[in-house]
Amino acid sequence: MLFGDILRQNAMKFPNKTALICGDDRVSYLELNSQVNRLANTLLATGMKKGDRVAVVADNCIQYVEAYYAVAKGGMIIVPINTTLDSSGVSYLINDTGAGTVIFGENYSDTINSIYPGLKTVNNYIAIGNAAKAESYEELVSRYSPDEPEVAIDEDDTIGIWYTSGTTGWPKGVAVSHKSLISEIVNMMLNGYPINRNDVNLAILPLSHLGGQYLMKNHFYIGGTSVLLETLEPKLILETIEREKVTTSLFTPAVVFAITDYSDVNRYDVSSMRIIMYAGAPLPEGAQSRMNEIFGDILMQCYGASEVPVIMMPPLLEGPWEKVKRPGSCGKEITGIEVRLVNEEGDDVAQGEIGELLVRGDNMMKGYWNMPEETAKVLEGGYFHTGDLATKDDEGYYYVVGRKEDTIITGGKPVYSAEVESLMSLHPSISEVAVIDVPDVRLGKLVKAVVVSKVGEKASEQDIIEWCASRLEAYKVPKSVDIVDSLPRTAIGKILKRALRDRYSKGE
Repeated sequence: MLFGDILRQNAMKFPNKTALICGDDRVSYLELNSQVNRLANTLLATGMKKGDRVAVVADNCIQYVEAYYAVAKGGMIIVPINTTLDSSGVSYLINDTGAGTVIFGENYSDTINSIYPGLKTVNNYIAIGNAAKAESYEELVSRYSPDEPEVAIDEDDTIGIWYTSGTTGWPKGVAVSHKSLISEIVNMMLNGYPINRNDVNLAILPLSHLGGQYLMKNHFYIGGTSVLLETLEPKLILETIEREKVTTSLFTPAVVFAITDYSDVNRYDVSSMRIIMYAGAPLPEGAQSRMNEIFGDILMQCYGASEVPVIMMPPLLEGPWEKVKRPGSCGKEITGIEVRLVNEEGDDVAQGEIGELLVRGDNMMKGYWNMPEETAKVLEGGYFHTGDLATKDDEGYYYVVGRKEDTIITGGKPVYSAEVESLMSLHPSISEVAVIDVPDVRLGKLVKAVVVSKVGEKASEQDIIEWCASRLEAYKVPKSVDIVDSLPRTAIGKILKRALRDRYSKGE
């Protein structure tokens, strides 16, 4: 099956079923598929061909969703661009992929105009809205046929290049095939992701990230409905859940903290929610408890990466939810996935020991775009080397303890930042926390915590350190605490620890 087949089949099976809601707009499967075909035929008519790249610089909107499926049906490759990048970053990614077409929102006209002279491979500029020197998306698409485009496509063909969040360096382009995306959907269904045709999914994350259409494609696959949000605002999220009777969604750290810190959260009826998938980073215990208070015990903590989007999730088919969930666990590997935990020598570790997660499966990326050496390194031995550290218990449940680069060696002893962060999240005055290392002449590295206080709460650095000292082994206790207004984050809410290390290593 190909990615574009999802909408084609649903247009025949459920033509009048609402596929997508965005603001006041509601689009049926037949309407969505017709618009997708018009755009695919538009791109082909402008000279784009199989394998060519189409970059998209836009905020969440229906046209963005159309672009995902139209590019797939035309045999081309979509390149979603992170809109939080500056103009030089946008220019780099477009040039790195050699995109021939750029589709952009009119609010990014200034960005496109500023980099226009340096985009050597771009021949077509299409604006969602109105913009000078660009074709109007709406006018252009209306000229072409809603019939299915005739392009020979193989399941191993590349469908998209999604750039990583850049938490450990410059973003890398993750090349993904049709087979990978379909495999991910099927594997999740086989593993017990319990959705049905009546479910309403809330798509919160930016479509510029793989997670933006993460659950949307699953709900399209089964014939459900997705509600697309244009901005990540807690009030809008809660209002939408109440109004549309949303049943499922994917949350990341940014979404969780936005909602748990929202003062009016209890004013909204969120009782329709029955599944909240959570991914992006281990969820601190304090945040998980608060989520349970708001939504009930419906949080499904999962684990994956841009390179292998779904690796583990709670195996709901093994029994009642409350019995198969484990505190702090991201579950077991899903069907079709193989996982190893290895030490520095590449040998499998014993049960209960910490090792790096290696994974392989049909939903794995093809490789990094234009980075053969980096691809060979990270896919050595046929496994994707995640860089994450984890343990496995006697029942096969995995527990991620942190990133390799986030392991702090102080006085020769390892400190896993995620463990300290989870404990500190229980402090009554702390809303968010990031634990990093800072240089030290005597011990090599010291543990440092950077925290955001809860609204109306205040604790001193010494109070927090003493609180930790009564609950942690001495070498794990932060030697310093900095209280800040906010933490630096990526577009989908991952904390940029690299930015924090750079800041504090310079003595700021």
